[in-house]
Amino acid sequence: MGKFKRKIAKSYDRFLTRKSFLPDGLFVLVKEARARKILEFGCGTGTVAVGLSLEGYDVTGVDYSPEMLKIARQKAGAHGTKTRFFNGNIIDIRLPERFDLLLCLGNTLPIITSLSDSRKLLRNCLNHLNPGGILIIQILNYDRILKTRPGTFATEILEDLVRVKQYRYGKNLIDFVVSLIDTARIPPKITVRTGKIRPWARADLIAELRKARFVHIEAFGSYSGGKFSAESKDLIIRCETMK
Repeated sequence: MGKFKRKIAKSYDRFLTRKSFLPDGLFVLVKEARARKILEFGCGTGTVAVGLSLEGYDVTGVDYSPEMLKIARQKAGAHGTKTRFFNGNIIDIRLPERFDLLLCLGNTLPIITSLSDSRKLLRNCLNHLNPGGILIIQILNYDRILKTRPGTFATEILEDLVRVKQYRYGKNLIDFVVSLIDTARIPPKITVRTGKIRPWARADLIAELRKARFVHIEAFGSYSGGKFSAESKDLIIRCETMK
């Protein structure tokens, strides 16, 4: 999946339409954690990490893609933050410090297709948190996706660019297909990138977090704490390490 992220790095931020650096409700959830030092695994182009730095937090981001981290560092510099970024594999990276809060957002967990590697990641999250530290995971609601099995699930238009996101369903994994159409060219230039993702059902993810020795596990349908349901767009998990 590293090649997939490298290939979409340049266009990634162009389709970010929210006005704030932070998704709606995330800042409130972070404030409730009463954290000082925050680690983001799979930080991508650094939008969330820089956004939290601007709010006064000590933030470190890790990502596998040098291309995305280059953009993240430029973003941090442009906004005058001291956000730190490390290039590495979040499955086994070892940072020389622990954190109060760890964020694992978007497709970060699903793009790790091996179950054994996913378990290593959850243990690595545990190892990077202080006693009583908090882990927040956000993924799409794959319970709903696997039930309804949409083909095309998002079409985004930005001036002369169109981005289409699609799924192809396999036995255990899903092909995540992103098509970028440049309509300014005649004929239009179409670029297609494909990666695989592991769709996590809520019950399965909670079971793995328990195996990894996380406690006080809660599931929500949004960052604002809305109840998780079959119709929820997202699955938000908040859990803690033992004190």
